[in-house]
Amino acid sequence: MSEINNRRTQILGDLKAIYPVYIVLLSLFPIFVGFFIDSDLVEIREIIINLVWMPLFTLPILFFRKRIIFQFVNLIYFIVGLIQISHWVIIKGPISLTSILVISNTNLQETIEFFDLKSTYGLLVLVPFLFVYILSIRRQTPHIITPLKSYAILVVFLFSTIFIAENAVNKRFIRKGIPQIAKVGISFYDKLELYNECREEIAVKTIEASLSDIEKVQTFVLILGESCNRNHMSLYKYEKETTPKLLSRNDIFAFTDVVSPYSNTLNSVLTILSESNLENSIEITKGIDIIDVFHSAGFKTYWISNQSPIGIWDNMVTVFANKSDYKKFVNISSNSSFEATYTTSYDSKLFKPFYDVLNEDVKLKFIVVHLMGSHSSYNKRYPNEYNVFKGADSKSKTISEYDNSILYNDCIVDSLLKILEVNSLGLNNISTAIYLSDHGENVYDELNRVGHDYSKVLPKANVEIPFIVWLSPSYINANDDELKIIESNMSKPYVSDDLFHSIIDLNKINTSVLDKNRSIFSNEFNDRRKRILEDKLDYDEG
Repeated sequence: MSEINNRRTQILGDLKAIYPVYIVLLSLFPIFVGFFIDSDLVEIREIIINLVWMPLFTLPILFFRKRIIFQFVNLIYFIVGLIQISHWVIIKGPISLTSILVISNTNLQETIEFFDLKSTYGLLVLVPFLFVYILSIRRQTPHIITPLKSYAILVVFLFSTIFIAENAVNKRFIRKGIPQIAKVGISFYDKLELYNECREEIAVKTIEASLSDIEKVQTFVLILGESCNRNHMSLYKYEKETTPKLLSRNDIFAFTDVVSPYSNTLNSVLTILSESNLENSIEITKGIDIIDVFHSAGFKTYWISNQSPIGIWDNMVTVFANKSDYKKFVNISSNSSFEATYTTSYDSKLFKPFYDVLNEDVKLKFIVVHLMGSHSSYNKRYPNEYNVFKGADSKSKTISEYDNSILYNDCIVDSLLKILEVNSLGLNNISTAIYLSDHGENVYDELNRVGHDYSKVLPKANVEIPFIVWLSPSYINANDDELKIIESNMSKPYVSDDLFHSIIDLNKINTSVLDKNRSIFSNEFNDRRKRILEDKLDYDEG
């Protein structure tokens, strides 16, 4: 019995040598803080990863048995934990490549103002963390073990080696096999040069553009939705009451036959924002875009987004955003635009920055508000109080989750319009807004499939999108003829790659790049255009 107890004591001692108690606490403390701040953003796998890598840091302690080495390792864990906890408390999310890139592009004064604004009593959690570190320095000494006397050591190092090797072999070493802060650091240095190149890839072009009426205060807001199929909106006769707020409004114009040219965000948004369309061959980087037009007409341009800016090297959308005078990304808790779709970042986070820019003392404003909308995973797009529709099986559950995201999106769009409406009071305050989705979403509407991918024939659900126009009372009062045109064109067929021309027309900007045949707000609008979409087939003949 005594021999068994001695064996247990030695195993526990060896494990304590591999996992010094204070280093374990310093390592896991930030994860526990993150769990209490937002458990949805915490990966339990991160605990395992930290424990897997810890033996590699304690090896020098075991071999050399020097207290200074132990203190150095302790210090490293303390500094890393300090950074992680501060990030969790201030940013409300784990340290990520996105947040590092955003911070790295902030000047010193902006950084000081940011931390002054974000200072919170939550930072008091650093006090017990500091206390743990002080105790580790004062009380803990390196354990001395007798190598190979305990199987515990062999098992731990074998498990760590297998874990690391398995992730390396399966080519997910950096993505899934190392601690979060190491992953961010590696990705940051790997992507920084490319990021800086992309920032300068497209410069704002100056063209001949001017306003018809330069005396009035003018604001235009483009609300870019995500993956919204209008056939799941009660505003468009869907049987479930998914858009009660928009349906109750009597100041919007819902266009009923609008489709996106593509079923993916990249191509759809780029054609929405530029003169490029399905028929011409104008390269995005060489043509004129909507930010060029508004900038040339004297507007201050803004981009407020709940989508991750890390798409900067995956696509050109964020490059366009970086052309704006003001940029604000509220979704910075993930390392990529892909990972961002699997975390919660509700679109209500856009309200505050939207309100702030509306209240800037600027006469002419062009504001893009980019929503996360109904991007999969659908159940990550809305808070629990919008979990209204339920499903009995996997298929109906997915449909219900998508419909709940539409219900929440209804609240978001309605709230943005209300904020704009209040800001637009005044005889000389001309305000307009357009809400549309980048593309649709097939949620068992066709082919018994979910998503916006396809093969051969493009499902209509992938491209049938909402298109809603809001006009301030001052705009309506001053533009009676234009109002009649808008009302008469609400049911005409339209492709959103012509939005570039429609926005210019709606805002009465005089420029040679405007083609009124492509503006849904013009009496010259060509509604006989064949809608040959990305699958090279005629949408109207399908």
